[in-house]
Amino acid sequence: MSKSRWLKGNLHTHTTASDGDASPEYVAAWYREHGYDFLVLSDHNHVTILDEADSKPGEWPLLIPGEEVSSRIFDRTKPVHVGGIGLRTLVEPADEGDIRKTLQENVRRVVAEGALASINHPNHAWAITAEDIVATEGAWALEVFNGHPDINTFGGGGHPSPEEMWDFALSRGKRILGVATDDSHHYVDEFSPQLGNPGRGWIVVNVEKESEEALMEGMRQGDFYASTGVNIHDMKVARDEIVIEFDPYRAELFTTVFRGKHGRELATEEGQEVRFVPPAGELYVRATVYSSRGPMAWSQPLFSD
Repeated sequence: MSKSRWLKGNLHTHTTASDGDASPEYVAAWYREHGYDFLVLSDHNHVTILDEADSKPGEWPLLIPGEEVSSRIFDRTKPVHVGGIGLRTLVEPADEGDIRKTLQENVRRVVAEGALASINHPNHAWAITAEDIVATEGAWALEVFNGHPDINTFGGGGHPSPEEMWDFALSRGKRILGVATDDSHHYVDEFSPQLGNPGRGWIVVNVEKESEEALMEGMRQGDFYASTGVNIHDMKVARDEIVIEFDPYRAELFTTVFRGKHGRELATEEGQEVRFVPPAGELYVRATVYSSRGPMAWSQPLFSD
């Protein structure tokens, strides 16, 4: 994966164009001031584009257009939301009267416009199951972490977490990537665990140059990792060896768990640099990184073929 640079960005962001509490300009400036290289303004059923973005390259991150295609079915109690990354044309949300059919149709509409489709926060109101994800064709990624407090991102009460759903889908041959996002709504006044504040989840893409085209291709190819605060200095992902080198913050320590089919633990490695040789015949291998400070990171799955 080593190319020339790693670019940090958030894919799931709301502004006053839908249900956020700050303007698109304010939100873009917040992310730039906090070290983000690119940003998707993904308002509900609205494509938010700042026409003056090209004239303010140092004031805002590189802005990739997008939309959160947002359906609610069953008397509006079950949210079925699909992120459209790189979406320039408004996609109207579907209502097929069924969660699985609605999810599939929203993904189909996003992909038909040439964008990347992300299945967002499956545990929001416990709407989307792992079986729904497996049955859905065309989705590029699944939110394995979502920073909004109402999303149930760690599962519980007998419900699997999105990360466990990811392993369920991967184990059944589903080629789907994992992302971490903010789902941010609240930028002014109070920052608290009860609010959807920014800065909680992101991806870091390995690219040769800083451009929308390079970022979209890097995301499409899986040349990125997802994080809630772990910084990876560099990474090599190949069938003969996986090498991850971390960039620690102060006295930070790392534990890396390599997982295979059904989320089975294949190896646990500790240290600032870890190496792992994928076993022959394993359907896929991916890594979850745990920091002594609390944050986590996720590599993308490496398939045996």
